Amino acid sequence: MPINSSVCSISLPLLFLYLKDTQGRFTALNSPLVHLRGASHKRELPGKTDLEIHPTFWGRKYQQEDPKVIESGGEIQNQVWLVPIGDGKLASFLSSKIPLRNHEGSIIGIAGVMYPLAQQLHETGSPDAVQAATEFINQHHPEPIEIQQVAQHAGLSARQLNRRFRATYQMSPAQYLQRVRVHHASQALLTTETQIGILALDHGFYEQTHLTRLFRRWMGPAPLEFRKGSRQQA
Repeated sequence: MPINSSVCSISLPLLFLYLKDTQGRFTALNSPLVHLRGASHKRELPGKTDLEIHPTFWGRKYQQEDPKVIESGGEIQNQVWLVPIGDGKLASFLSSKIPLRNHEGSIIGIAGVMYPLAQQLHETGSPDAVQAATEFINQHHPEPIEIQQVAQHAGLSARQLNRRFRATYQMSPAQYLQRVRVHHASQALLTTETQIGILALDHGFYEQTHLTRLFRRWMGPAPLEFRKGSRQQA
């Protein structure tokens, strides 16, 4: 039974909507999500899977999550994802997924929505200090950064920043800094031939082994495996 795609005909500039069937193929996406993924028209993406429209690592991550919704019949609500966007930067989104059922109650796919976290912070009046901290980290991630330095920039104590950061991002400021550095290192692995040891120093890591350890933690493969695997997929 085909999935009704009328919900994705709605164009809300700060809301990203999609539908998938049980095989993980997109059946509908709204215009903002189409543009976020670099396509020019909605017709380009239906029938494709996450691996076909996202970077390999992220495509696999999404494919690992979707079956949990289909198999359990439950929802995943307000999960924070740090997602690469079109300009190579890392943006934070709140993501929710629900199962789609036919008239007999059988699950025929999933519906998902993503919402930029920065926009929610702005609309709900959440502390500007968290935004100030994330902006500082994103601007200065290649430099030696102490969390106390980030907290001072945000006008908080380190303990206050840690508490507010965890409430917003479900991770500590130090983990967020790691994630940003790993993301930018991953982009460099894909787009340059820079030696990994030099690349590590360029992106705020003490040495190559430091990059490798954190890269494995956040991305799965080691940096060299990531570079080779991504190019084989291209």
